[in-house]
Amino acid sequence: MDRATLNLALGSANRAFSFRPGTSDEGVIDQIFKKGDYNLGRLRRSPELSAFYNKIAASSKSPLILDAGANIGASSIYFSYSFPKAQVVAIEPEPSNFDLLQTNTGGIPVECIQGALAANPGRVGVVDTGEGFWGYRTTGTDSNSTGQSVTCVTINELFESKSQSCVPFIVKIDIEGAESDLFSAHTEWVAATPLIIIELHDWLLPGKANSRAFLRCISGFDRDFVHIGENIFSIDNNLMADRLAA
Repeated sequence: MDRATLNLALGSANRAFSFRPGTSDEGVIDQIFKKGDYNLGRLRRSPELSAFYNKIAASSKSPLILDAGANIGASSIYFSYSFPKAQVVAIEPEPSNFDLLQTNTGGIPVECIQGALAANPGRVGVVDTGEGFWGYRTTGTDSNSTGQSVTCVTINELFESKSQSCVPFIVKIDIEGAESDLFSAHTEWVAATPLIIIELHDWLLPGKANSRAFLRCISGFDRDFVHIGENIFSIDNNLMADRLAA
């Protein structure tokens, strides 16, 4: 499919960004760079989150941001330029999206992983739901898959692999319904995450109670629950006291 390039003005920097005209890529660009879906300045606790980020950035470690469902890299770039001392890990299962993700994040501290976020290791198929390039889903079976399968990665494993150089800061999750699996088991990582940003997908999967596992998990923690637009911002109420002392 044909690609086009636009020039992103990111603060004092300019950066080329590739996308597929006339596709959901344009919606991604609008949501992230024009509407500011991941702009933490909209949160009343933004100063506290900024202070946490700055304290990590001033230490010997880097703030860690996981971007799950990174698509073509718009969110990863937004996070990287908003938090320039952070290490961003971008996870995307669909091959053509992943190719653009790598292209768009070249030269900045973003590690790209072609895979699917899940509760357990393994492999899953990639499914075209007909919703566009931002609507690919993963499934544990090969039914209706695109013929592609990818490796599952877990947040616990990612946190452990980065523990010598990074401190968890943000986990952003937009994985088209796979959050039901992600929050079904092995959720130790939640307690270690100051800010979780998640889009839930009951609207996409009516009658499936797809958000149940997330709601059950998150309700057991002392965290705020702020709903803005498509996203929920779940903020640890003890983030400064807990992790900075660790």
